[in-house]
Amino acid sequence: MSKLNLLLTNLSILIVTISSFLQPILAKETQIPQQTLSWWSIFRRKPPREGTTKGSRPSEQLCFISPQISSQTKTIWNAKPFFLWKGNIKKIAVGIPRSKEYLKTQIVTGSQSVNYTGKPLEPGKIYRWSIFLSESENASSTRLVPFKIMEAPQRNRITAELKLLERLQKNQGADAEKIAFTKTKYFADKGLWSDALQQAYSVPNPSPELSQMKEELPNQLCK
Repeated sequence: MSKLNLLLTNLSILIVTISSFLQPILAKETQIPQQTLSWWSIFRRKPPREGTTKGSRPSEQLCFISPQISSQTKTIWNAKPFFLWKGNIKKIAVGIPRSKEYLKTQIVTGSQSVNYTGKPLEPGKIYRWSIFLSESENASSTRLVPFKIMEAPQRNRITAELKLLERLQKNQGADAEKIAFTKTKYFADKGLWSDALQQAYSVPNPSPELSQMKEELPNQLCK
């Protein structure tokens, strides 16, 4: 009987020891699902936007969100940038300023956003985003929006920092949306709004809050 009591005592001590060891680990792991990702807290700051093109009818109003129209050429980290707008655009193209040739043309009828699908653009170079209201090959562009791919040294530094952020998030058990949220905030804090928007719009199977924000954000930014 004494052996049984001793065994039960040792078993109780073992259970208490394991529980005390696992408690902080389990508590840490349960923190992430409990966190609320407030996407609006990032974009409430409102990315700067300086240009809206208006046609003769309200339906022709265009608003360019990413890259933004600005008096200064906007810099983008991603070599395959993200385009976001509000309006009835039929086609977009990416090219080099003062060149009649386009690097890539994409039909976007019925869409309000698209990722660039051409070859990666070169760091340090300036490009132009051309907007068309017709799918016709002979159509003239309605607007040109210049943008620049970030210089290689700064771009490489940000790439390394993003990899570190992602690794830390994965070590904490973060899912794809949490990782994208962290990267979005990182870009927004640096004023790289096109890259921030690209992260937010690239999440697979987005949460209801993110889906709602993506639907409402163009209207908010184009007021």
